[in-house]
Amino acid sequence: MNYPDNEWSLIIFNIIGDLSVGAFIALGLAHLYAARKHSAQHADLLSTRALLVIGPLLLLGMLAVFGHVGNPERVFNMLSNLDTSWLAREVAAYGAFLVFGGAFAILQALTLLSPERQQQINQTTGGFLPKLRILLAWIAALIGIFFVLSAAMIYYDPRLASRQTGWAHIYTPILFFVDTGLLGSLMLGVGFVANYLWLRGRKHIEPASLAIQESLLRDVIKGISFASIALVGVLFVAIPIYLVYLAANPNPLNAQILRMLHTDFAVHWFLRLFLAFTGAGVLAVFIAYLSERSQRQRLLYLLVVLAFACVLAGEVIGRYLFYARNAMLMIGGV
Repeated sequence: MNYPDNEWSLIIFNIIGDLSVGAFIALGLAHLYAARKHSAQHADLLSTRALLVIGPLLLLGMLAVFGHVGNPERVFNMLSNLDTSWLAREVAAYGAFLVFGGAFAILQALTLLSPERQQQINQTTGGFLPKLRILLAWIAALIGIFFVLSAAMIYYDPRLASRQTGWAHIYTPILFFVDTGLLGSLMLGVGFVANYLWLRGRKHIEPASLAIQESLLRDVIKGISFASIALVGVLFVAIPIYLVYLAANPNPLNAQILRMLHTDFAVHWFLRLFLAFTGAGVLAVFIAYLSERSQRQRLLYLLVVLAFACVLAGEVIGRYLFYARNAMLMIGGV
């Protein structure tokens, strides 16, 4: 099936949006853990550089939105229907997440300055910025969750059931939130690994501080692996339930969906499940095992990258199936 360019931009937008929200929330949890276990300074050293990667991703996602709608003016026209349209709420939530998340990232980036410079800024602002940073983080996280919910509700909306899209099922919001958790946490794992390797190459980092960073990295990676295993478990429970639902409610739409998953999209379906299970299941188990040991650091870091690559590839295929399946149904007149 030839996929229109604007549909690929929709896939890119949804994946980047979910990934960014998931990474932002996971980053907050990791920062909170590191601050409680050691100190806020070590937490900032662990997380700040990883956070700065999210900003460019969000801007790329916004460009994907413009690529999908074709005309930037249409984006602003969508916002006039906030009271009735989940699509308008999705666009508004994404923009708000970009603003509040960006403001938080700017304030968090100040922690990269020298201690003397940070102290000077705190004295100038009366110590207000740390409190503002925490407030912005909470607001951005809540807006991000609402963005994912809005994106899912565009397709889950029961009013779509009469249009026979096959999307109006609880499987749809479960899929969106599982994708958010998997993509965000595993991408953050890659960011933490890159940050630690960068720190290890700096001569001004004290050995004791570097040892704490390595310990925090292992703890966070282990937590990410456990979260990935749990989330892929949810996915592999939700999928059979959805398929059973389709089979137990015989109608032309459900029968056609099941047929396509076994014929036209059989290879795509297999790859999607295989990559998700391999990245968030099998590799995550090995990551959790290696995170408990001080040996084979390179293998541990490589597995983190491979796990994210597998899940990302699987999610791209999954979103392709999500949209292409229903596009073919509508083209076929089912």
